[in-house]
Amino acid sequence: MLAVGYFTFRDLLYDRWRSLLTIISLAVVVVGYLLLTSLAQALVTLSRQAQVTNNLLILAADTIDPMDSSIDEGVLQTAMEIAPDQIQLAFPILFRHLTIDGQLMQVRSVALEEMSTSLALTLVQGNWPGGPRQVVVSEGAAELASWKIGSTVNIYGTDFQVTGLVRTEENAFGSVWMTYTEGQHLFGTSRGFQVGYLSLVPLADPESVRARLLADPRISAAYSVYLEHAFTNSYNQSNSNLLVLSGLMVLISLLVVTFGIYNATSLSLTERSLEIGLLQVIGFTLSKLRGFLLARAL
Repeated sequence: MLAVGYFTFRDLLYDRWRSLLTIISLAVVVVGYLLLTSLAQALVTLSRQAQVTNNLLILAADTIDPMDSSIDEGVLQTAMEIAPDQIQLAFPILFRHLTIDGQLMQVRSVALEEMSTSLALTLVQGNWPGGPRQVVVSEGAAELASWKIGSTVNIYGTDFQVTGLVRTEENAFGSVWMTYTEGQHLFGTSRGFQVGYLSLVPLADPESVRARLLADPRISAAYSVYLEHAFTNSYNQSNSNLLVLSGLMVLISLLVVTFGIYNATSLSLTERSLEIGLLQVIGFTLSKLRGFLLARAL
């Protein structure tokens, strides 16, 4: 066995440049495979069916991912002016997708008073953020990243303390929540905010309010208005489509890796047919030759 290992090492060393190029080319595919599988897992985690609500969302026109949206402060005031009898509250939300402790999370910044009222977050353990550098996390996020009350969460190079766990019925399974002021300090104000949240009066018809807003050029020129649950489900569908695509790419990556290893081993066997014959002559058994090829493939 030692002879096979030594011979394999000497063979790779002799053919060092081809061996190195083969390893690099396969490594690129393997890394791509690992990234795609991580993405697929993250999309499954973030995709959940939204609950039907009586609220509207304002985002930049043609936005698929809320993170790409950018809204000016004056839009919310404009919306209130258009339908003052139907909109009881309008407030901004900062939204980011970030990888935290190896997990893809939704980071949201919103006024503290709106967390438990308009957004219907339920505090199940601990306390709401009561000072700087404090956050609450969803139960899903705590499960994914093994967080608990008092844990330190590093976001954009800044350490935050987890003060509470919250439960949410909407599409925020893996989410981190901070106050709007903290979000502005962390992310800056150059991009404005990402989502305008419109809480309607209980008897309002969301679709008619949406139509009124889109009929005004101050809104329709640069923004889109969505029913909250409709946008969330549309976003989830986009994630599902990406999930199918990433699954196909994962399969292709596996096939490429397998073919690459097979090709490298077959090429070695073809080019060394004479040497392999000589090895058999000097006493290498068939099992040892198979061991050499297997070791080279590994």
